[in-house]
Amino acid sequence: MRKSPEATKADASPAPADRLWSLLTSVKLAVFTLIALAAASILGTLVEQNLPLEKYREIYEDWAFAIMDRVNLFDMYHSRWFLALLALFTVNLVCCTIDRFPKMLKVVRNPRAKLDDGFAESLPLMGRWVVKNSDPSVASRYADAMTSLFAKPLVTHEGDDVHMYAEAGVSSRFGVYVTHLSIVVIFLGAIIGNAAGFKGYVNIPEMESVSSVAIRGGSRMRELGFSIRCNSFTVETYPTRQPKAYISDLSVLEGEQEVFRKKNVIVNDPLRYKGIWFYQASYGEVRGVVARIETRVAESSSSETLVLPPNHSVALPGYGFIRVVDYIEDFEGKYPALQVVFEKNGKLASSYWLPEGRPVSIEAEGSSRQFSFAGIAPRMYTGLQVAKDPGVNVVWVGCVLMVLGIMMAFFMSHRRVWLRLSRRADGRLEAILAGDANRNRLAFEKAFEKIRTGVKEAGK
Repeated sequence: MRKSPEATKADASPAPADRLWSLLTSVKLAVFTLIALAAASILGTLVEQNLPLEKYREIYEDWAFAIMDRVNLFDMYHSRWFLALLALFTVNLVCCTIDRFPKMLKVVRNPRAKLDDGFAESLPLMGRWVVKNSDPSVASRYADAMTSLFAKPLVTHEGDDVHMYAEAGVSSRFGVYVTHLSIVVIFLGAIIGNAAGFKGYVNIPEMESVSSVAIRGGSRMRELGFSIRCNSFTVETYPTRQPKAYISDLSVLEGEQEVFRKKNVIVNDPLRYKGIWFYQASYGEVRGVVARIETRVAESSSSETLVLPPNHSVALPGYGFIRVVDYIEDFEGKYPALQVVFEKNGKLASSYWLPEGRPVSIEAEGSSRQFSFAGIAPRMYTGLQVAKDPGVNVVWVGCVLMVLGIMMAFFMSHRRVWLRLSRRADGRLEAILAGDANRNRLAFEKAFEKIRTGVKEAGK
């Protein structure tokens, strides 16, 4: 009984699993996801990310704000749909690799080592000549010549014919797959960073500390597990009074104990502690004033700034605690001065006047420091961008793999050379030399000509 055309067509249609595999290995899907990722990245650049929601309400109309907030455009790189695009492209890349890699591996593991007439004619480079000195050692001389000029050949015998096959740069065949792997690793690092990391922002007034930061547009707080204290903040300016550098003196506190201090946190030199980075981002003034005192160990060129708010003590190793108790504009009728008190357990407090701009040496525990009153100034805060990205090292591994894969794919080529020695009908020995390269064939043509000349000379 013959089947109807409709039944035959139904039998020939692929199974759902085959259709899904065909979709996941298609170039169309790769192009679609790349375009979608590029468009999303452009959108994420145009819409500034992770601002406080109040800022977005000021910029956009209510209807636009509602739509953009619903699709998570204000924190797009952490949105589920953006991560889904990354995952889809990764799956597409992995499936394409799984689909094509076995075919390439078969070519590499089982090369065509014999050169017949039809195959020789199909190759782009070929030379043919009659061997004049056809003694039994000619095959070994040709093999030695190929080894010295190109690579050691695989020699096989088929009846009276001798076949030689040599190859170089076979690793270039894997370049595209190393590049594929690098993209997967980079996306994996990005997903790890988005899932387990965070980005936030915090303002810390001088001589205050924080143990949590606001993240993702200020919608929630993230505990750090330790505290960050701003010891002082300094703005360096050009002669035109334009800001030159913003410098924060930061300390890390575990409990109440200082465990780490970085005195010069600037824009491109952040503080790092327990995988969390603190970048200098902004600054400003807060209510109140502070006294600034420059201090340094005697005969030392490095100094530090002490910031003393009213009714606040600052610890200083060897000196106990220093506290401001008075300030007058005309000390001894000449200049402003600050009165400070050093308090130390078990010892009487000692009081000193520090005239502005005039260093005073004070000794304690066998060491001497100079203290110089630098004036009364507005109290400042430092604005820090806080980031934790546990996937960053994974991304760096992916970048290294990508460079390696691109170099293998574009700057190397798989070059192959065949040689066949066979008897012609008239009894003379004929040599056929052929070659091919999967890329950069123009350069290989020159190399092939040298190989042909050298091998031919070896047979004389």
